[in-house]
Amino acid sequence: MIAHQLRRGIAKLLWVALILVTIHYPLSISVHAHADYDSSMPSAGEVVSQAPQLVQVWFTQELFRREGQNDLEVYGPDDQRVDQDDAAIDDDDRKLMSVSLQSDLPNGVYTVRWRTLSADDGDEADGEFQFTIQADEPAAETSPTTAPTPAPVKAQPPPTNTVESTETQTMTPPPILDSEDNESPPAPASQTEQGPGIPCLGSAAPALLLLGTVVLAGRRRRLIERRSQGIWRNLSGESS
Repeated sequence: MIAHQLRRGIAKLLWVALILVTIHYPLSISVHAHADYDSSMPSAGEVVSQAPQLVQVWFTQELFRREGQNDLEVYGPDDQRVDQDDAAIDDDDRKLMSVSLQSDLPNGVYTVRWRTLSADDGDEADGEFQFTIQADEPAAETSPTTAPTPAPVKAQPPPTNTVESTETQTMTPPPILDSEDNESPPAPASQTEQGPGIPCLGSAAPALLLLGTVVLAGRRRRLIERRSQGIWRNLSGESS
């Protein structure tokens, strides 16, 4: 009797366990039926010190190769795409998908958007995660200060010394005053009139002219004195 009741109790427990397994198994399949995000390089929320060359993402299930169903897109701080549009599933690990990035990416927050098609049950999934690039900016190079190049100095032409030509002053002999006796100093003899042994007197001409002027002045003074004396005598005779 006791053994019979024990067998019936065990049978009930087995039925309950079977029912629980039957209910739980479809639920577990439906929960894990998508190829969701598992890990990545750079990882979600990571801050990297230099821009990576590509983004690699591992998913929870293998991916089904169908054109346009699996994709990775990376957007920069200005919400512009910065990937090379070459997302591909790895041949050796079908849970891995990667995409190349553009070079010289600036600092900022980057968003990775993914879309997958599960190879297990054909379900689609999508999502996104972010990472940050915070590279050290290079110090500004200071160029050596160069002295300003002096402006070329134009060569000034040498001052022109204006040599004023001196006018040759010709000595003009003073005019010969006419006298009653029409006396005039003898003209100097020319070289042709002189004998062959007499030197040329051209250099003594000014002195001779001056001497003649003095002689004429003396004679004129004596002539004036004579006239004055004659006039005085005439006046004296008339008065007497």
